Amino acid sequence: MIEKSTVITESDAKSGIGKYAWSLYNLGIFEDFCHLSYNGYSDFQNHIYFTKRWVINTLYSYYFGGPYKKYVKSYKYVHASSPAHFHLIKYNKNLVGTVHDFFALKYPQTRAIKYWFMKNIKYIPYLQGVITISNHIKKEAEERFKDVEFTTIHHWLDDKHYKTRDKFEVRGKLNLKQDKIYLLNVGRDVPRKNLDLLPKIMNKLDDRFILILITNSERLLPYFNRKENVIILKMVTEEIFPLYYNAADLLIHTSIDGGFEYPYLEAMFSNLKIVTFDLPISREILRDKAIFIPFRDKNDPEDWIDAILKNYDKKPEYGDLIDYYKPERAKKDYENFYKKIGWL
Repeated sequence: MIEKSTVITESDAKSGIGKYAWSLYNLGIFEDFCHLSYNGYSDFQNHIYFTKRWVINTLYSYYFGGPYKKYVKSYKYVHASSPAHFHLIKYNKNLVGTVHDFFALKYPQTRAIKYWFMKNIKYIPYLQGVITISNHIKKEAEERFKDVEFTTIHHWLDDKHYKTRDKFEVRGKLNLKQDKIYLLNVGRDVPRKNLDLLPKIMNKLDDRFILILITNSERLLPYFNRKENVIILKMVTEEIFPLYYNAADLLIHTSIDGGFEYPYLEAMFSNLKIVTFDLPISREILRDKAIFIPFRDKNDPEDWIDAILKNYDKKPEYGDLIDYYKPERAKKDYENFYKKIGWL
Protein backbone atom coordinates (compact mmCIF):
# COMPACT_ATOMS: atom_id res chain seq x y z
CA MET A 1 0.00 0.00 0.00
CA ILE A 2 1.19 3.51 -0.81
CA GLU A 3 1.79 5.49 2.39
CA LYS A 4 -0.32 8.65 2.92
CA SER A 5 -2.17 8.23 -0.37
CA THR A 6 -5.65 8.87 -1.71
CA VAL A 7 -7.79 8.48 -4.83
CA ILE A 8 -10.01 11.44 -5.70
CA THR A 9 -12.94 11.74 -8.10
CA GLU A 10 -15.56 14.33 -9.03
CA SER A 11 -18.00 11.78 -10.49
CA ASP A 12 -20.94 10.02 -8.86
CA ALA A 13 -20.67 6.33 -8.01
CA LYS A 14 -22.81 5.06 -10.91
CA SER A 15 -20.88 6.93 -13.60
CA GLY A 16 -18.05 5.33 -15.53
CA ILE A 17 -15.40 7.52 -13.91
CA GLY A 18 -16.89 7.11 -10.44
CA LYS A 19 -16.96 3.34 -10.92
CA TYR A 20 -13.33 3.41 -12.07
CA ALA A 21 -12.19 5.52 -9.11
CA TRP A 22 -13.91 3.28 -6.56
CA SER A 23 -12.51 0.15 -8.25
CA LEU A 24 -9.02 1.66 -8.18
CA TYR A 25 -9.31 2.30 -4.45
CA ASN A 26 -10.60 -1.23 -3.87
CA LEU A 27 -7.46 -2.73 -5.40
CA GLY A 28 -5.95 -2.09 -1.97
CA ILE A 29 -3.07 0.12 -3.11
CA PHE A 30 -4.32 3.44 -1.65
CA GLU A 31 -5.09 4.31 1.97
CA ASP A 32 -8.04 6.66 1.33
CA PHE A 33 -10.71 7.69 -1.14
CA CYS A 34 -12.64 10.94 -1.48
CA HIS A 35 -15.36 12.40 -3.69
CA LEU A 36 -14.64 16.09 -4.35
CA SER A 37 -18.15 17.03 -5.38
CA TYR A 38 -18.82 20.09 -7.51
CA ASN A 39 -22.62 20.04 -7.19
CA GLY A 40 -23.22 19.56 -3.46
CA TYR A 41 -24.25 15.94 -3.88
CA SER A 42 -22.43 12.67 -3.15
CA ASP A 43 -23.34 8.99 -3.06
CA PHE A 44 -19.94 8.17 -1.55
CA GLN A 45 -19.50 8.08 2.22
CA ASN A 46 -16.32 10.17 2.12
CA HIS A 47 -16.89 13.46 0.31
CA ILE A 48 -16.09 17.17 0.35
CA TYR A 49 -18.10 20.08 -1.06
CA PHE A 50 -18.67 23.64 0.03
CA THR A 51 -21.34 25.02 -2.29
CA LYS A 52 -23.97 23.70 -4.68
CA ARG A 53 -23.09 26.17 -7.41
CA TRP A 54 -20.97 24.32 -9.99
CA VAL A 55 -19.31 27.45 -11.44
CA ILE A 56 -18.29 28.74 -8.02
CA ASN A 57 -16.83 25.37 -7.05
CA THR A 58 -14.84 24.91 -10.23
CA LEU A 59 -13.40 28.41 -10.37
CA TYR A 60 -12.63 28.57 -6.65
CA SER A 61 -10.92 25.18 -6.79
CA TYR A 62 -8.87 26.19 -9.82
CA TYR A 63 -7.70 29.64 -8.70
CA PHE A 64 -7.72 29.46 -4.89
CA GLY A 65 -7.91 25.77 -3.98
CA GLY A 66 -10.22 26.03 -1.00
CA PRO A 67 -11.03 22.76 0.81
CA TYR A 68 -9.85 20.73 -2.21
CA LYS A 69 -6.41 22.30 -1.94
CA LYS A 70 -6.34 21.58 1.79
CA TYR A 71 -7.37 17.97 1.18
CA VAL A 72 -4.73 17.10 -1.44
CA LYS A 73 -2.00 18.84 0.56
CA SER A 74 -2.80 16.59 3.53
CA TYR A 75 -1.59 13.56 1.52
CA LYS A 76 1.80 12.67 0.14
CA TYR A 77 0.45 10.95 -2.98
CA VAL A 78 -2.76 11.64 -4.92
CA HIS A 79 -4.31 9.88 -7.91
CA ALA A 80 -6.84 12.05 -9.76
CA SER A 81 -9.33 9.73 -11.45
CA SER A 82 -10.00 12.15 -14.33
CA PRO A 83 -8.75 15.47 -15.76
CA ALA A 84 -11.27 17.47 -13.69
CA HIS A 85 -8.72 17.66 -10.86
CA PHE A 86 -5.43 17.80 -12.75
CA HIS A 87 -5.10 21.45 -11.73
CA LEU A 88 -4.64 20.34 -8.11
CA ILE A 89 -1.04 19.49 -8.96
CA LYS A 90 -0.48 23.16 -8.16
CA TYR A 91 -0.96 22.20 -4.50
CA ASN A 92 0.63 18.73 -4.47
CA LYS A 93 3.45 17.82 -6.87
CA ASN A 94 2.93 14.08 -6.24
CA LEU A 95 -0.17 13.77 -8.38
CA VAL A 96 -0.90 11.31 -11.17
CA GLY A 97 -4.01 11.23 -13.30
CA THR A 98 -6.14 9.12 -15.61
CA VAL A 99 -7.35 10.21 -19.04
CA HIS A 100 -10.49 8.37 -20.13
CA ASP A 101 -11.26 10.16 -23.39
CA PHE A 102 -11.35 13.48 -25.23
CA PHE A 103 -15.11 13.52 -25.85
CA ALA A 104 -15.47 17.01 -24.36
CA LEU A 105 -13.55 18.31 -27.39
CA LYS A 106 -14.98 15.96 -30.05
CA TYR A 107 -18.71 16.07 -29.38
CA PRO A 108 -21.29 18.78 -28.61
CA GLN A 109 -20.88 20.07 -25.05
CA THR A 110 -21.65 23.25 -23.17
CA ARG A 111 -19.04 25.97 -23.38
CA ALA A 112 -18.39 25.61 -19.64
CA ILE A 113 -17.57 21.89 -19.89
CA LYS A 114 -15.19 22.38 -22.81
CA TYR A 115 -13.55 25.34 -21.06
CA TRP A 116 -13.07 23.36 -17.83
CA PHE A 117 -11.64 20.36 -19.70
CA MET A 118 -9.11 22.51 -21.57
CA LYS A 119 -8.11 24.35 -18.39
CA ASN A 120 -7.26 21.02 -16.77
CA ILE A 121 -5.60 18.98 -19.50
CA LYS A 122 -2.96 21.69 -19.89
CA TYR A 123 -1.50 20.31 -16.65
CA ILE A 124 -0.92 16.86 -18.16
CA PRO A 125 2.81 17.54 -18.87
CA TYR A 126 3.36 18.36 -15.18
CA LEU A 127 1.82 15.21 -13.69
CA GLN A 128 4.13 12.55 -12.25
CA GLY A 129 2.48 9.98 -14.47
CA VAL A 130 -0.56 9.65 -16.74
CA ILE A 131 -2.74 6.57 -17.23
CA THR A 132 -4.84 6.02 -20.34
CA ILE A 133 -7.57 3.38 -20.19
CA SER A 134 -6.96 2.00 -23.70
CA ASN A 135 -4.37 2.16 -26.47
CA HIS A 136 -7.06 3.83 -28.56
CA ILE A 137 -7.10 6.78 -26.14
CA LYS A 138 -3.33 6.64 -25.65
CA LYS A 139 -2.82 7.22 -29.36
CA GLU A 140 -5.04 10.29 -29.29
CA ALA A 141 -3.33 11.58 -26.13
CA GLU A 142 0.12 11.19 -27.71
CA GLU A 143 -1.02 13.18 -30.73
CA ARG A 144 -2.06 16.04 -28.44
CA PHE A 145 0.90 15.82 -26.02
CA LYS A 146 3.89 14.61 -28.00
CA ASP A 147 6.43 14.90 -25.15
CA VAL A 148 4.41 13.10 -22.48
CA GLU A 149 4.73 9.39 -21.69
CA PHE A 150 1.34 7.71 -21.27
CA THR A 151 0.77 4.26 -19.75
CA THR A 152 -2.22 2.16 -20.80
CA ILE A 153 -3.89 0.07 -18.11
CA HIS A 154 -7.15 -1.52 -19.16
CA HIS A 155 -10.19 -1.53 -16.89
CA TRP A 156 -11.24 -4.56 -14.88
CA LEU A 157 -14.42 -5.86 -13.29
CA ASP A 158 -15.40 -7.36 -9.97
CA ASP A 159 -16.89 -10.68 -11.05
CA LYS A 160 -18.94 -11.04 -7.83
CA HIS A 161 -21.57 -8.69 -9.30
CA TYR A 162 -21.52 -9.81 -12.91
CA LYS A 163 -21.59 -13.58 -13.32
CA THR A 164 -23.42 -16.37 -15.14
CA ARG A 165 -26.94 -16.99 -13.84
CA ASP A 166 -29.87 -19.04 -15.06
CA LYS A 167 -31.60 -16.92 -17.72
CA PHE A 168 -35.11 -18.13 -17.01
CA GLU A 169 -34.84 -17.79 -13.24
CA VAL A 170 -33.66 -14.21 -13.69
CA ARG A 171 -36.48 -13.44 -16.12
CA GLY A 172 -38.91 -14.66 -13.50
CA LYS A 173 -37.43 -12.29 -10.91
CA LEU A 174 -37.62 -9.37 -13.35
CA ASN A 175 -41.16 -10.20 -14.54
CA LEU A 176 -39.97 -10.69 -18.12
CA LYS A 177 -41.60 -13.03 -20.63
CA GLN A 178 -39.94 -16.43 -21.00
CA ASP A 179 -40.75 -16.91 -24.69
CA LYS A 180 -39.33 -13.64 -26.01
CA ILE A 181 -35.91 -12.72 -27.37
CA TYR A 182 -34.45 -9.84 -25.36
CA LEU A 183 -31.93 -7.39 -26.79
CA LEU A 184 -30.09 -5.21 -24.27
CA ASN A 185 -28.56 -1.78 -24.75
CA VAL A 186 -26.90 0.14 -21.90
CA GLY A 187 -25.86 3.74 -22.49
CA ARG A 188 -26.61 7.41 -21.93
CA ASP A 189 -28.49 9.24 -24.67
CA VAL A 190 -25.51 11.11 -26.11
CA PRO A 191 -24.43 11.32 -29.78
CA ARG A 192 -21.53 8.83 -29.59
CA LYS A 193 -23.83 6.12 -28.18
CA ASN A 194 -25.79 6.26 -31.45
CA LEU A 195 -29.06 5.20 -29.81
CA ASP A 196 -31.07 6.50 -32.78
CA LEU A 197 -30.11 3.28 -34.56
CA LEU A 198 -32.16 1.21 -32.10
CA PRO A 199 -35.66 2.07 -33.42
CA LYS A 200 -34.46 1.37 -36.96
CA ILE A 201 -33.34 -2.09 -35.87
CA MET A 202 -36.41 -2.89 -33.80
CA ASN A 203 -38.88 -1.69 -36.44
CA LYS A 204 -37.56 -4.32 -38.85
CA LEU A 205 -37.53 -7.22 -36.41
CA ASP A 206 -40.59 -9.35 -35.73
CA ASP A 207 -42.73 -9.47 -32.61
CA ARG A 208 -40.50 -12.07 -30.90
CA PHE A 209 -37.90 -9.40 -30.10
CA ILE A 210 -38.05 -7.01 -27.14
CA LEU A 211 -35.53 -4.25 -26.48
CA ILE A 212 -34.42 -3.44 -22.93
CA LEU A 213 -32.85 0.03 -23.03
CA ILE A 214 -31.15 1.19 -19.83
CA THR A 215 -30.52 4.89 -20.35
CA ASN A 216 -31.23 8.37 -19.02
CA SER A 217 -33.97 9.46 -21.43
CA GLU A 218 -37.24 8.41 -23.06
CA ARG A 219 -36.61 10.58 -26.13
CA LEU A 220 -36.57 7.61 -28.52
CA LEU A 221 -39.87 6.03 -27.47
CA PRO A 222 -42.05 7.72 -30.16
CA TYR A 223 -39.83 6.30 -32.91
CA PHE A 224 -40.61 2.64 -32.15
CA ASN A 225 -43.51 1.17 -34.14
CA ARG A 226 -44.32 -1.37 -31.41
CA LYS A 227 -43.87 0.46 -28.15
CA GLU A 228 -45.01 -2.59 -26.21
CA ASN A 229 -41.80 -4.29 -27.38
CA VAL A 230 -39.58 -1.66 -25.80
CA ILE A 231 -38.66 -1.42 -22.11
CA ILE A 232 -36.89 1.82 -21.19
CA LEU A 233 -35.37 1.87 -17.71
CA LYS A 234 -33.96 5.10 -16.31
CA MET A 235 -33.54 4.04 -12.68
CA VAL A 236 -32.09 0.60 -11.93
CA THR A 237 -30.64 -0.30 -8.55
CA GLU A 238 -27.07 -1.57 -8.26
CA GLU A 239 -28.35 -4.96 -7.10
CA ILE A 240 -30.79 -5.43 -10.00
CA PHE A 241 -28.71 -3.92 -12.82
CA PRO A 242 -26.47 -7.00 -13.47
CA LEU A 243 -29.54 -9.25 -13.77
CA TYR A 244 -30.55 -7.62 -17.06
CA TYR A 245 -27.34 -8.94 -18.62
CA ASN A 246 -28.38 -12.44 -17.52
CA ALA A 247 -31.94 -12.05 -18.79
CA ALA A 248 -30.93 -10.84 -22.26
CA ASP A 249 -30.04 -12.88 -25.36
CA LEU A 250 -27.70 -10.28 -26.90
CA LEU A 251 -26.01 -7.03 -25.96
CA ILE A 252 -26.61 -4.59 -28.84
CA HIS A 253 -23.87 -1.99 -28.38
CA THR A 254 -24.41 0.73 -30.98
CA SER A 255 -21.67 3.18 -29.94
CA ILE A 256 -19.57 4.79 -32.65
CA ASP A 257 -16.74 5.84 -30.31
CA GLY A 258 -15.53 4.92 -26.86
CA GLY A 259 -12.74 5.26 -24.34
CA PHE A 260 -13.18 1.75 -23.01
CA GLU A 261 -16.89 0.78 -22.71
CA TYR A 262 -17.78 -0.95 -19.43
CA PRO A 263 -20.81 -2.79 -20.95
CA TYR A 264 -18.37 -5.00 -22.86
CA LEU A 265 -16.96 -6.33 -19.58
CA GLU A 266 -20.34 -6.53 -17.88
CA ALA A 267 -21.69 -8.62 -20.76
CA MET A 268 -18.56 -10.77 -20.93
CA PHE A 269 -18.62 -11.64 -17.21
CA SER A 270 -22.36 -12.37 -17.52
CA ASN A 271 -21.71 -14.72 -20.47
CA LEU A 272 -23.81 -12.57 -22.81
CA LYS A 273 -22.95 -12.43 -26.52
CA ILE A 274 -22.09 -8.98 -27.89
CA VAL A 275 -22.96 -7.31 -31.19
CA THR A 276 -21.02 -4.10 -31.81
CA PHE A 277 -19.51 -1.93 -34.53
CA ASP A 278 -16.07 -2.97 -35.78
CA LEU A 279 -14.07 -0.10 -34.27
CA PRO A 280 -10.48 0.15 -32.96
CA ILE A 281 -11.72 0.30 -29.34
CA SER A 282 -14.07 -2.68 -29.70
CA ARG A 283 -11.33 -4.80 -31.30
CA GLU A 284 -8.83 -3.78 -28.62
CA ILE A 285 -11.11 -4.75 -25.73
CA LEU A 286 -12.97 -7.71 -27.22
CA ARG A 287 -10.29 -9.00 -29.63
CA ASP A 288 -12.19 -11.55 -31.73
CA LYS A 289 -14.80 -12.43 -29.07
CA ALA A 290 -17.82 -10.54 -30.45
CA ILE A 291 -19.98 -10.16 -33.53
CA PHE A 292 -18.51 -7.15 -35.33
CA ILE A 293 -20.66 -5.02 -37.64
CA PRO A 294 -18.70 -3.29 -40.46
CA PHE A 295 -18.66 0.44 -39.74
CA ARG A 296 -19.98 1.73 -43.06
CA ASP A 297 -23.04 3.72 -42.02
CA LYS A 298 -23.96 4.38 -38.39
CA ASN A 299 -27.62 4.69 -39.36
CA ASP A 300 -28.02 1.51 -41.43
CA PRO A 301 -29.75 -1.32 -39.51
CA GLU A 302 -29.42 -4.08 -42.14
CA ASP A 303 -26.15 -5.65 -40.96
CA TRP A 304 -27.39 -5.50 -37.37
CA ILE A 305 -30.62 -7.28 -38.22
CA ASP A 306 -28.75 -10.01 -40.05
CA ALA A 307 -26.33 -10.49 -37.13
CA ILE A 308 -29.16 -10.58 -34.58
CA LEU A 309 -31.18 -13.17 -36.48
CA LYS A 310 -28.14 -15.40 -36.93
CA ASN A 311 -26.76 -15.17 -33.39
CA TYR A 312 -29.49 -14.55 -30.80
CA ASP A 313 -29.50 -18.23 -29.78
CA LYS A 314 -25.71 -18.79 -29.95
CA LYS A 315 -23.48 -19.20 -26.88
CA PRO A 316 -20.49 -16.87 -26.44
CA GLU A 317 -16.95 -18.21 -26.05
CA TYR A 318 -14.82 -15.77 -24.07
CA GLY A 319 -12.29 -18.27 -22.74
CA ASP A 320 -9.21 -16.76 -21.05
CA LEU A 321 -10.19 -13.20 -22.01
CA ILE A 322 -12.32 -12.95 -18.86
CA ASP A 323 -9.26 -13.68 -16.70
CA TYR A 324 -7.46 -10.71 -18.25
CA TYR A 325 -10.17 -8.35 -17.02
CA LYS A 326 -10.13 -9.52 -13.40
CA PRO A 327 -8.80 -7.31 -10.56
CA GLU A 328 -5.65 -9.40 -10.08
CA ARG A 329 -4.21 -8.35 -13.44
CA ALA A 330 -5.17 -4.70 -12.91
CA LYS A 331 -3.53 -4.61 -9.47
CA LYS A 332 -0.24 -5.91 -10.89
CA ASP A 333 -0.35 -3.33 -13.70
CA TYR A 334 -0.98 -0.46 -11.28
CA GLU A 335 1.66 -1.65 -8.81
CA ASN A 336 4.21 -1.75 -11.64
CA PHE A 337 3.20 1.76 -12.68
CA TYR A 338 3.54 3.18 -9.16
CA LYS A 339 6.90 1.42 -8.70
CA LYS A 340 8.12 2.97 -11.93
CA ILE A 341 7.35 6.51 -10.70
CA GLY A 342 8.74 5.81 -7.22
CA TRP A 343 5.54 5.64 -5.19
CA LEU A 344 6.02 2.00 -4.18
